[in-house]
Amino acid sequence: MEYDYATAAPGPDSLVSPVPLDDQAEPINDIQALPAHVSKVPTPSFYPQRGTWFDEAIDFRDPEGDAVTREVLALIAANEKRERRRRPIDKENHYIIVRKILANGFRCHFHRHPHLVAYSRKADGYTGGPSWLSGPALARTVDLLVVAGLLDTRLGKWGEASSIYHIKPRLYIIAQACGITTHSLTLRLPSGALVRLREANSETPHLAFEPTDETRYWTDELEAYNAFIRQQDIDLALTPDEEAAWLWHWNEKRKGRDQNLPVLCRPERFKTDLYRSFNNGSFEEGGRLYGAWWINTPKHLRGRIAINGQPTVELDYSGCAIRMLYHERGIDYRDDPYWLESLAAHEAEAGLKTNHYREGVKALMQALINGNSDGRPEMARIEGFTFKPAFERPQVRRMIEEKHALIADAFGTGAGLRLQRKDSDLALAIITELRRHGIVVLPIHDSFITTDRNRDYLFDLMNTKYNGMFGFNPIIK
Repeated sequence: MEYDYATAAPGPDSLVSPVPLDDQAEPINDIQALPAHVSKVPTPSFYPQRGTWFDEAIDFRDPEGDAVTREVLALIAANEKRERRRRPIDKENHYIIVRKILANGFRCHFHRHPHLVAYSRKADGYTGGPSWLSGPALARTVDLLVVAGLLDTRLGKWGEASSIYHIKPRLYIIAQACGITTHSLTLRLPSGALVRLREANSETPHLAFEPTDETRYWTDELEAYNAFIRQQDIDLALTPDEEAAWLWHWNEKRKGRDQNLPVLCRPERFKTDLYRSFNNGSFEEGGRLYGAWWINTPKHLRGRIAINGQPTVELDYSGCAIRMLYHERGIDYRDDPYWLESLAAHEAEAGLKTNHYREGVKALMQALINGNSDGRPEMARIEGFTFKPAFERPQVRRMIEEKHALIADAFGTGAGLRLQRKDSDLALAIITELRRHGIVVLPIHDSFITTDRNRDYLFDLMNTKYNGMFGFNPIIK
């Protein structure tokens, strides 16, 4: 549910969803067609009764969100027996919690199997959340919606600590009349969720921290960007087979974490809010932007993203981390960092396509830059790439170290997270300046998507910001 965004790690009884880990993932770039034995409908043979945790950030767009909420409030009032009227603050909180319950219900109805929302009924179930959110308040409101014939509810997999609910046909009919569609959902991260400090990596709990002028600046700029991007139409046209392949691969990755996770049955492209995530308890490591759906879009599909109906172009800093290491040492490195002579010669001799090994070299170099000296970073798990049968990874590592002898001492030092802080500073600066000029740009770590008409503006700004940081011009593809 992700309500406990910036506080200390929750205890074992706290209701923290496994789902938000998806937002930390790198883009899935190796998706091809579905395996032959897999159905094109990515639904499981068994639906676990765990559901998807209630997420306070899920909301509706207006005016349809306000319309359906007010229709439902009227139905609740017709069935509710109260001795006195709600105070203004209670009335406001009642509106919010009804709206959020409905939005979460439709999120699961449109996007998840099973179509179940899990929520806590415990008094301490949402400690640290907003004032309107508590276990008893959720329980009371869900029960009112059940009496009105709009929801069905029962105990969840966790027993008395939680329950699950799903929308009923009557609510769906009312929502349709109010204009609710798959495009009506949105996600609005609270300000306290926009800068996150983690104990280690993306799968470890958040740490509490005292806000500084710097973290407040990041929060303000991300809040402004997120509000701006929610006003835009960011779309991606997929064929049914392409969408099915994407979902199948995505669900396979989720299944590796937990067999009982709800299955994604439609890409959640209502998620456009960005946040920064720092690592190892330090604001000097990490800081990359996560959260928006386009970050996890397969690379070969990103060219079809449209912004307000306009075609787009993606520009990226070529060999960003490698060039940063050189530029930090005052060396203007302009060559292709991933071209290795021995591999290229073997490709030609064996009749392999040119750059057959390129993605594997890139992945291995990232492992070397990110890896620590206490292990063998070249043996890190790299999905989808192999140098066999012609080469072993230690051989390729030696080739890389010979080619990049001037920076090879940085390999295995964990320099990657320090460099991510730099490329994430660049990303925030670029999207902030373009947003102030009314230009939409979608960041994907060290690459950026904008409309064709704004390509030159983006290109110039990427050069300017990088040169201002390192004193050298980057290579931009």
